[in-house]
Amino acid sequence: MSNRKTIGAACAFALSAATAAQAAGTLSINEVVSVVAGWDMASDDAYLGSRSGCYEGLTKVDFDGELKPSLATAWSQSSPTAWDFKIRQGVKFHDGSPLTAEAAANALNQLLAAQVPARAFSKKNIKSVEAPDTETLRVTTIEPSVFLPGQLASPATTILAPAAYKDGKVNPINTCTGPFAITRVDAKQGMTVKRNDTYWGGKAKLDGAEIKFISDANSRATQIRTGEADIARLISATALAQFKNLKNVKLEQTKAPRILMLLLNNKKKPFDDIRVRQAIQAAIDTSAIAAAVYEGAATPAMGPFRTSDPWAPANQKPSYDPAKAKKLLAEAGIKPGSLTLNLWGYVSKVELKDVAAVVQEMLGQVGIKVDIRMAEYKAIEPDMLAGNFDMAFMSRGYLTDVPEPIGFINADYSCTGSFNIAHYCAPEMDAEINKIYGAKNQAERFKMYANIGEKIQRDAINVFLIHESSYDAHAAKVKNYKAHFINYYTMTPGLE
Repeated sequence: MSNRKTIGAACAFALSAATAAQAAGTLSINEVVSVVAGWDMASDDAYLGSRSGCYEGLTKVDFDGELKPSLATAWSQSSPTAWDFKIRQGVKFHDGSPLTAEAAANALNQLLAAQVPARAFSKKNIKSVEAPDTETLRVTTIEPSVFLPGQLASPATTILAPAAYKDGKVNPINTCTGPFAITRVDAKQGMTVKRNDTYWGGKAKLDGAEIKFISDANSRATQIRTGEADIARLISATALAQFKNLKNVKLEQTKAPRILMLLLNNKKKPFDDIRVRQAIQAAIDTSAIAAAVYEGAATPAMGPFRTSDPWAPANQKPSYDPAKAKKLLAEAGIKPGSLTLNLWGYVSKVELKDVAAVVQEMLGQVGIKVDIRMAEYKAIEPDMLAGNFDMAFMSRGYLTDVPEPIGFINADYSCTGSFNIAHYCAPEMDAEINKIYGAKNQAERFKMYANIGEKIQRDAINVFLIHESSYDAHAAKVKNYKAHFINYYTMTPGLE
């Protein structure tokens, strides 16, 4: 009986989505992720709320990468550790309650008190949030940081109405400020949004949207090609050829600040020997991976950053050199065929299976045997975080939470980093990272990033494979759609 109910609910949702897609001014959107954490702000659910057009923060990162006002109209430092934000007047939450400094402070304090802390805003870096007057929000950091305004653009720091927070849980229905309001959620199937006719930024052009949660990349590609969806996010590189001659569908390419890397467990033998790490780096031909697996839809990596990034090290060069790899392994005392390593990947990125096979062959050519394991990411992440692995693939955005790579560098390469899956720790690296937080001059910070990026590549802490391009597809009839480079926005007021 329960199975019939589940099937019936799924069919009903599919029917409602199809009906909505036919309605004037309403789009059908295929999303990659579903609601997995009950709208916990520290999870990807917050990004889903932002892309739905519901969530807004005090600041925003625009499509050009610039930090712009949102629910705050201006900000300034009142002391080395205190930032004051002027709250936009006349804004109402979807439940009709007014946005005030007190309401904004409540939202951020709820985030600080959450059981799972958000990377961008936690008690590790925030001392207090208060409203000294009706129009001012003051955030005090533990250490001086020039990045706080950028952190407050993260979907994790969304400002919701006081009614959204109850018993440690978050409910975004009718509690956002954005151009669209969430009206219905099925955590596994999808959600519905409708236009907020009193939006402070002006009335949106669309009536709303049905957002379907479809994790399977092939299904997303099929539905946009057959017209079942109007927008499909993150078309896989292996499916791009299907869109070459289609006139009713357009692809939007974004050179994402995202790197596919081969994580190396630095605390485990033999990766505690820099020569072994450098040998693996030299054995892998990133240009061949980009050409063979991604068919030119990705750029070979020569370090953690794209060469076009303003903080990229100068004169980056390919590291592929099999002869050097064999020499380094010999110097490390590793004989050909004597070393067997495990390599883990996750099945949600369909191309990783092919990348794994290519890496296995390349390492085999220098005498390293590789055993491949492909699984759901949630099945392997605990062992990765605990250090119970040799090598693993990771697709990682390096503009995480802030529109500069400080969040990525600190999380992945500091001794206490929250996502240091390489298990790398060097006090001198921590010292260089800490200097960046106090550097007010952007050009100075960019030089610091370049120096750190050069060290990460030189020491082969991880092996960087390709810079990913993301591809969204939309029906030709859809106007003003633009893919955001860090996936913050889909349902914008100008979309029609």
